[in-house]
Amino acid sequence: MPSSRLFLPGAPRSARPSGDVTPVRNSGFTLIEVLLATAISAVVIVAIQAVFFNALRLRNTTSERTEADLALHRALDIVERDLTGLMLPGGTLSGTLQTDLSLGLMSTVAGEKLGPDFYTASGRIDAWTPFAEVQRVSYYLSPSNLGSGGTGDLVRSVSRNLLPALEDTSEEVILLQNITLAGFEFFDGYEWTQTWDSTTSATVPTAIRFFLQRAPSEDGAAAPEPVELVVPVLVALPATAAATLAPATP
Repeated sequence: MPSSRLFLPGAPRSARPSGDVTPVRNSGFTLIEVLLATAISAVVIVAIQAVFFNALRLRNTTSERTEADLALHRALDIVERDLTGLMLPGGTLSGTLQTDLSLGLMSTVAGEKLGPDFYTASGRIDAWTPFAEVQRVSYYLSPSNLGSGGTGDLVRSVSRNLLPALEDTSEEVILLQNITLAGFEFFDGYEWTQTWDSTTSATVPTAIRFFLQRAPSEDGAAAPEPVELVVPVLVALPATAAATLAPATP
């Protein structure tokens, strides 16, 4: 005989009688599982954050060093081009090669003057400059605008109009910053000297050396290695040429 079910008024039709009980399985996470998953996620996020910031710091450090090296190479290229194009002293547009600072022309650059005024054929000729390639170049170690003590800026002062009608004008460009020491030395064929006067020696050096020392970075790293640039002088005054071609005395 088929079993009959009794449904009470107001009771849902899906309600089962007390005798027909089926266990209900709860689909969820316990509190311990949630806490454990949260802790693992936090550890993974901290590890990812540490790796990311280390990579970012490495990238910034590499970028700063690369920019500093590029600036150094650009400055050395400019100095080498000026020294390579050195002109013979005594011409109409080329003065004397004298390290005596009192004989140099006045400049608006504040700081220490490095070496003499170089008359060089390193100027660029284009449609916007009404001057020849001959120009007068001076280098200075000017006090730094960064406020760090004991350092300065390597400044290049250039004068293109060597026959001014009224007043001599020059253009100043900062080549490098954070420089503690810089200068020029001259090779006379036997040794390096810090002074030179083409009016008394009637000669020009056979080579010119430019040196500089950069200041250490602010992160406490060691000071960079000193930099030297040696450029041979390919021109010679008659006295220098005669001394070179003269046979050596026994």
